[in-house]
Amino acid sequence: MIRTDYFVITMLRNARLDAHFPALVGQYVHKAHEDRIMQYYGFRGENKVFIGQSEDRVMVWVSGTEAHYVAKTLNTSLTESFSVARIDLQITTTSLDADYWIECISPAKAYKATKVVNVNEKGTTLYVGAPTSRIRLRVYNKTAESGIVPDTGGEYVRFELQCRNQYADKAFVALRNNMVRSFYLMVLKRMVDAYTYKLVEGAIRSAEDELFTDDFPSVKDDPIARKKRWLEQSVLPALRRLLVEDKEYVDNFIQSLYNGGNTDNDGDIY
Repeated sequence: MIRTDYFVITMLRNARLDAHFPALVGQYVHKAHEDRIMQYYGFRGENKVFIGQSEDRVMVWVSGTEAHYVAKTLNTSLTESFSVARIDLQITTTSLDADYWIECISPAKAYKATKVVNVNEKGTTLYVGAPTSRIRLRVYNKTAESGIVPDTGGEYVRFELQCRNQYADKAFVALRNNMVRSFYLMVLKRMVDAYTYKLVEGAIRSAEDELFTDDFPSVKDDPIARKKRWLEQSVLPALRRLLVEDKEYVDNFIQSLYNGGNTDNDGDIY
């Protein structure tokens, strides 16, 4: 579930890396884009996935759906030294109301936090950490941004961890050694309240299939499986939040599952 969607790395040039450079370009750069030459911080290379060279280093820069593949498969053994400038790790889960969830998040006081709320439309975004810091969390309503709605209803919420410099190097090592979940949760726990952390941790640990991909393939599982996923990923988090605010209502609601959802004369569930 934790995916890379932005990745920048530089590698020290040597004879072996230079010899492998054409194959590196061929592996990651789409043929349709080979004629699009671009310049980026003094490096010249090819886009969509940017792979360029300066006098002493090779840079690989990629964002979007291909970033995870490149970060997982790039052959760093071709160089004696490499440095990850930035890597973004994200998890996307579902919520009945993404903006409400984001509004309820309490950032840790140790971090500068900024919240952006649209007026008269959906799309709340929370930033935890300064724009120039080595680690920054961005939480936003992915459905409001993309217009994509989960098949099971509700909205997508994305928790995106932006890692730079030393944090980026650590995140990359964790990703390549299948320890990215531990790294992600360790950092997240320091940045948000315990309740939000538990919800995200539960979404990561319970999901066997990815809830969100950028090309949004059609759901292939059966209707019962979709309903179960909707209950686990949308209804359960909402009930947990409501449990804090109105435990009696939740208790009555659960009890109503066993007696057909009847109500008393006041309209309360019993």
